[in-house]
Amino acid sequence: MAVESYTQEIALSLRFLCLPVLINSIRKMKFLLDLLFRVVQLFTEPYFLVFLAVVIIALLKRKNKRKNLRLGIGFFAVLIIIFIGNGFLGKLTSRYLQKNYVSTMLSKNKAPQNPVIVVLGGGVVDFEHTEKLHTMSYSRMVTAYQLYHDYKTNNLPCKILISGKGRGHKSEAELFSENFKKMGVSDADIIKEDKSMNTYENAKYSSKILQQMAPSDVYLVTSGFHMKRSMALFQTFGLNPVPQASDIIDTEITVFPNSYNAAFTFVMLKEVLGIWQVQLYNSLGLNG
Repeated sequence: MAVESYTQEIALSLRFLCLPVLINSIRKMKFLLDLLFRVVQLFTEPYFLVFLAVVIIALLKRKNKRKNLRLGIGFFAVLIIIFIGNGFLGKLTSRYLQKNYVSTMLSKNKAPQNPVIVVLGGGVVDFEHTEKLHTMSYSRMVTAYQLYHDYKTNNLPCKILISGKGRGHKSEAELFSENFKKMGVSDADIIKEDKSMNTYENAKYSSKILQQMAPSDVYLVTSGFHMKRSMALFQTFGLNPVPQASDIIDTEITVFPNSYNAAFTFVMLKEVLGIWQVQLYNSLGLNG
């Protein structure tokens, strides 16, 4: 018995000694993967790809080697510009990101006791020393308010949880709150989560608040292109909200490439990459 007890004590001691090492290794792995995804994200930027192609061609030309390779890289760069700028790639990514959230119907067969609408911040713009919500934020605000108003019209309780700190002096949550109050939302129905700096933290910090509140229903309001990744992260933290897309973006198929298509394609490609990152981190146990 003494030997067995001694063995258990050694095993327990080793576990406590190994735990900090394991945590440190996980942090290092996540840091390296974050760095890798940031680098890969550059390759979704059309202008970076063109710049990279020009640099490679210049270096090869300087060495006076591989003329066919230079022509091939140049042709590939032109093809990428056309593919991104003419809206075709944007159409594909738009469908992948938003097709499930275009016409989300609210479940009104039951009368929830305490629903909560979670609305994610869309950024803050500092212009001439004046901070305003980003354009994208207003569609989210309107969608959240419409849902809130539907419940209040039927004399049902409802609360709005605003998630987002942003990079301004005033948090996104505070700016949203000010606008909601002007729209007639009661201060008692507004909850501010003003620590999160990204979608991962939106889900992490909001989930802690929601677990304490134990709402009957949770609605998630954000832009359509942002919804798939947001849903995946909220599900990572044990929530399964009802998605309510506030806006939908898409590209237009054009003969000649244009900056409108390129800009929206870039935004959506970043989201696709973000979804893959969430899926990888979940499979490795790095989220949560």
